[in-house]
Amino acid sequence: MFTLLSVRLREGTKDAHRLAENAPFIREFFSGQLSQESYREFLVQLYSIYSALEEHQDRYRMHAVFGKIYFPALYRTHALEQDLNFYYGNVNWRALPLHEATSDYVNRMHDLSNEWVEGLVAHHYTRYLGDLSGGQMLKRMVAKIFKLSSGDGLAFYEFPAIPDHVRFKNDYRVQLDVMPVDEMTVQRIVDEANQAFELNRRVFDSLYMKVAKPVSR
Repeated sequence: MFTLLSVRLREGTKDAHRLAENAPFIREFFSGQLSQESYREFLVQLYSIYSALEEHQDRYRMHAVFGKIYFPALYRTHALEQDLNFYYGNVNWRALPLHEATSDYVNRMHDLSNEWVEGLVAHHYTRYLGDLSGGQMLKRMVAKIFKLSSGDGLAFYEFPAIPDHVRFKNDYRVQLDVMPVDEMTVQRIVDEANQAFELNRRVFDSLYMKVAKPVSR
């Protein structure tokens, strides 16, 4: 029996999702122990990841499968630029080298863009639905850790063109379920989503090893 892609993604990635959420870097994040140095390094990695993902979205916005979830309202690169300029105080962050794990992540998406565009659905799903869900908890945490009283430094978590996150996520899942894909492709997309969570976890681990330090008390 054919199961809806949205259901398969949710059920088929639970373990990988849990592992990524429990990475030491994320535990430090939720415990309020990240320094500003480690957080802004995190944003640098995200900027490269989203830049690649959104480049491919624009390239394949008319694709029969990937084009179903072409939602520019989700784009994060401009918001990340705002936050990075705020935390670094200049644009020198653009010259910072990427972590190897981040380069691997970006290269994986480039490979999919050239070889199997449908696989990009998995990376779109794992990143943006997380931003609309758990990302909102992170927004409150960031504001608390760095004592941000205005919107400065929080642009990454804000979606001004999506006022109702719950409704949008429901609409997004509908688009997943109307994609013209067969059972084999569905399973491949689920497998790729698990790989996406693993790539995210490796980025988190690289950040933890390099710069994660408790804030001064």
